[in-house]
Amino acid sequence: MKIEEKTLVLSKRLGWPILVFLVYWDAFVTYTRGGREGNPLWKLIVDAYGSNALWLLAVLVLAIFYLVTKAAGWYEKRFEHFPQGEEIVLTSIVIAFGTYDFYITFLLPYFGFLGSRSHYYIIPVLIIPVLAYNIWIEYRRRTGK
Repeated sequence: MKIEEKTLVLSKRLGWPILVFLVYWDAFVTYTRGGREGNPLWKLIVDAYGSNALWLLAVLVLAIFYLVTKAAGWYEKRFEHFPQGEEIVLTSIVIAFGTYDFYITFLLPYFGFLGSRSHYYIIPVLIIPVLAYNIWIEYRRRTGK
């Protein structure tokens, strides 16, 4: 059996609905907690247009994720020789955003941004599961298991 048949990835039919849910869940959590946006990229827009702008920003985020998935998936197929390149990238984004949503939903109210006022301190928390997944994919590719 080829490695691409055994590799654990989310199909596009499953991955995109999960990602759409996670992005809108983030907007919902931010909206219900008073609309205080912690991301400095969106903070100016939310401050200027109100917390209802979060719903429109979610569409922009999904468009960016789509372009990133297509571009990085093409790179994976072309240079890394993974036929399921887009699915691997999509799965990585879902893992990162799922970890982020888990953190902001369940841990942020108790721990804050890991003792800081900046959300940048949770970036390592997001990178660790994505890095572990990608190391596992590469291991499976090299060992053929």
